[in-house]
Amino acid sequence: MMKAVAKVRIISPLQVCRKHANWVPPTPPSSPTFGNPCLDLFFRLVEPNTPVKRQANLNYLNQFLPLAWSHNPLTTLKLICNLHYDPHGPGKEHAQGFNSAASWLHHNHPKTLVCNLPAIAAGFRSFEKVLVILYRILEGKDPHYSITLLTEAIEETEDKIAMAKKALDRYERDPHYRFLHDRVSDLFADCLKSDIENFKELKQKKSQSQSDDDDHNYCLELTRAARWCPHVDSLYDCTTLLSESIAKKIFPRISYQGFEENEADHADRARQLLMKEVLLPLEAPLEEQSGYQFEWRTNHRASCPDRKYLEEVKAGGKSKIEAGAMLPHKIIEYVYDCDELRHVAELQWKVMVEDVYLKQCKFRNCLAICDVSGNMMRVPMDVSVALGLLVSELNQEPAWKGKVITFNRNPQLLAIQGDDLRSKCAFVRRMDSQEWHCKVDFQKVFDLILEAAVNGNLRPEQMITKVFVFTIYFDFDEISANQWETDYEAIKSKFKEKGYGNVVPHLVVWNLSQDKSTQAVPCTQPGVTMLSGFITNNLVESFLDNDGDIFPDHVMEAALSPRKYQSLVVVD
Repeated sequence: MMKAVAKVRIISPLQVCRKHANWVPPTPPSSPTFGNPCLDLFFRLVEPNTPVKRQANLNYLNQFLPLAWSHNPLTTLKLICNLHYDPHGPGKEHAQGFNSAASWLHHNHPKTLVCNLPAIAAGFRSFEKVLVILYRILEGKDPHYSITLLTEAIEETEDKIAMAKKALDRYERDPHYRFLHDRVSDLFADCLKSDIENFKELKQKKSQSQSDDDDHNYCLELTRAARWCPHVDSLYDCTTLLSESIAKKIFPRISYQGFEENEADHADRARQLLMKEVLLPLEAPLEEQSGYQFEWRTNHRASCPDRKYLEEVKAGGKSKIEAGAMLPHKIIEYVYDCDELRHVAELQWKVMVEDVYLKQCKFRNCLAICDVSGNMMRVPMDVSVALGLLVSELNQEPAWKGKVITFNRNPQLLAIQGDDLRSKCAFVRRMDSQEWHCKVDFQKVFDLILEAAVNGNLRPEQMITKVFVFTIYFDFDEISANQWETDYEAIKSKFKEKGYGNVVPHLVVWNLSQDKSTQAVPCTQPGVTMLSGFITNNLVESFLDNDGDIFPDHVMEAALSPRKYQSLVVVD
């Protein structure tokens, strides 16, 4: 008799089938849409963490791309490029999404894709992505290996001839692929020619120099084309025949006294010269430089613009201060971390408050709840503290001016203490509840506001209009200690009972998390606006310019506002 099994649990066949590649989960999201396909693309598409979610995500992308393009082609093009990883900005880490969207562009708007290849290679730091696009169009899938491995030379294999025949056949019969292939080779050829000319010119200048001390005065401007150009006979070259196309454009066919070399001889000679006279000479200067110092024609040794500005102010006196030159959280960086510029940063803050926001009556009758707990990283912490301080200083009513609310279950309405900006920042930072994941009792928050208004005999028009919550949590249930719908009804009843009618402060929760995988959803909570977005100067500016009335479209516009997006164009 068979021994009895200790425990049996029946599972759904769907749970098993999801493990198979042929199983495709439903694509529509369960949460509400924004009513704008561009906003849906922007907020919904984040890098998934499981194969099932990844496939659903790609299906969603393919479903909404045509809708978004019909709604606004240029914005959709920017959103496609926004899927590309940017370690220093609001770009997302969704490589498969970008590759899939680029394929969609090739099949539906091939001229637009081709015209934007230089912008993708330059503004988005990605010659690699250009190679991936061409490979994916040819093979119908993303490369199994990194492009770094694919571009390195490999030993002769039987498959190499078959690969070359496949690439040549596609090139000859598919005009759209041929157009893309030619423009990719043009891009590399143009950049390599410029790079090697700059290299030779600098080499000549150094040879003519009288002293080695002059070396630091020279600046070699290079792209990274040589770093990503496929090596001759590499796997990528065998797959696409790209290096041959690049080589022949840099080294054209020889014609001498009526003699013209044949195609095969030209290809062999050009490929050898590409390696010997271009790629190999450019290896050394590229390897010597770390990071992006010589990439994208940017000299990263230049001083930070904010620091340079403050140094100029310090040298020139108060007349040099430009009220709107720096954002609040950038100012407090120098108050904390730069003793030699702390005084001028304090002056910058004072002028900013007086000449910009007070004169424009910005953020009048608003309060801030600042999350300064241990889970707040440096940038979110600086933004939370800076905006909390700014909002407190812009209030006109004595009941609200210079006040801030603590982020915990037993909130307090505190008057910020300190004689200067640094001490005030320190005071706000010390309001930490010491709880790693604290929640806020919002009914108590509104009780504090109502009590202060009643004690100060404030009229309804003097009541707080907005309460800003600066935190790193997006889900409202994560930070609310109680059921908000129940709290909100009680809050409205209390305000009405005290003679304030429907004048109930609006709650604005800003998720300051630097996590690019955050997925926003339209807020369904009454009296609450949820804001989420990777912190950029543009987003903070939008928040300040709009008096805190910032919505999903503002977040998307801020993410797509950097200069690199402005070079993108729609042509078909």
